[in-house]
Amino acid sequence: MKPSNYNFFFPYEPDDSKLIAYNSFSNSLALMDKSQHSTFERFCKEGVEIADDEFVEQLEFGCFLIEDDVNELDRLRFRMLRSRYNTDYLSLTIAPTADCNFRCAYCYEKDVIKPTYMSEEVQKGVVELVKSCAKTISSLSVTWYGGEPLMAIDIVEKLSREFMEICAENNIEYGASMVTNGYFLTKSNVELLNDLKVGHIQVTIDGNKEVHDKRRPLAGGVGTFDTIMANLTDNIDILPPVGLRINVDKDNLPTAADVAKIVKDKGLGDKVSVHLGKVLSFDNVYDGSKCFNMCDFSQEEFGYYKETGVDLTWRYPRTVQNVCAADSVSAHIIGADGKLYKCWSDIGDSKKCVGSLSERLDSNEDVFFNYMLFDPTDITTNNMCAKCNLLPVCMGGCPYKRLSDDKDNCTIYKFVLQDYLSVIAEKLKIQRDEVAEK
Repeated sequence: MKPSNYNFFFPYEPDDSKLIAYNSFSNSLALMDKSQHSTFERFCKEGVEIADDEFVEQLEFGCFLIEDDVNELDRLRFRMLRSRYNTDYLSLTIAPTADCNFRCAYCYEKDVIKPTYMSEEVQKGVVELVKSCAKTISSLSVTWYGGEPLMAIDIVEKLSREFMEICAENNIEYGASMVTNGYFLTKSNVELLNDLKVGHIQVTIDGNKEVHDKRRPLAGGVGTFDTIMANLTDNIDILPPVGLRINVDKDNLPTAADVAKIVKDKGLGDKVSVHLGKVLSFDNVYDGSKCFNMCDFSQEEFGYYKETGVDLTWRYPRTVQNVCAADSVSAHIIGADGKLYKCWSDIGDSKKCVGSLSERLDSNEDVFFNYMLFDPTDITTNNMCAKCNLLPVCMGGCPYKRLSDDKDNCTIYKFVLQDYLSVIAEKLKIQRDEVAEK
């Protein structure tokens, strides 16, 4: 037996006789007596046998101890490839329009916003793509994106009904979500989205009214805060779950707490969950000096969640197989013009287009392969990821940032793993003790 390369041990402040034990490969979390940890350390460093069979069994169960012949990088590589090339599902991110009614200060699409709406021909191509996969997939997931997708609600409806019909006929599980600025989340639109099985909506509020209106105005400069908040409050009873994102940088972070307070004061908390997003300077469209690096953002985010009383269990690490749509063969980003991309940050950039609905792969296949073939487990290259004990929960980080040669691409858990696990472990122990007392 040998120790895993992915073990972590942290102090457990409520009880100094124990440690927090975490393994990033298995995603196991446990409390370990310090005496047990000392026994484990003697085995790892000196080869002293562990006499407690039950303790050994627990260590093996959590993957803290593994067989001598196990190559954890091979296991990670297999897990990644199995997920990356899985064809049992189809995931589509669809921009029914390249148009948008907002002009957000940091928007990476600001140079490609145009009044282009998905034509009948392109819509037919999207439907044909789904039909071509219908006999081999068990699930179809759609994310409506943009531009602003609610500016093309008729296209969203038409395609959704086609998708639902295909899925019903072929016993395919169907689900959808939408990323919207929230300006057109009227009662009639929300009712329609419910009918179209849009089960989650992401909306962005960037701070209090004054700050948000400066950062996310309409194209003509008019503020949008009041309309978005009215849409949320007026329709809270019929809205699906809403992820309220606050895109933060050094300018607006102090007002992020205002958003959490507004959500609480308006009684939206049962339906609306607030989370922070990190503003990035894609292609230098925004002043990079205002943006947080990942280390600072991670710490600010943890502090924000603690301050505003967010349940931090949602931030428990999860193991990553393939990272996202960018490195999945079964995921496609479809622009309003029918062009295909691997990352939604690439929409509108002809140099990043990897094909079209009529020609699945074109001359930009190098872009496709750069996204799909990167191997973070390859120890033979100058690849620090393969040596990192957080690789199972990161797998190389954001593919877009990697291809943009952005070195600030590590997971937040590189900087705040102990912080989150300390809070989560204490909460889970309290819950376990309460159950035991009943």
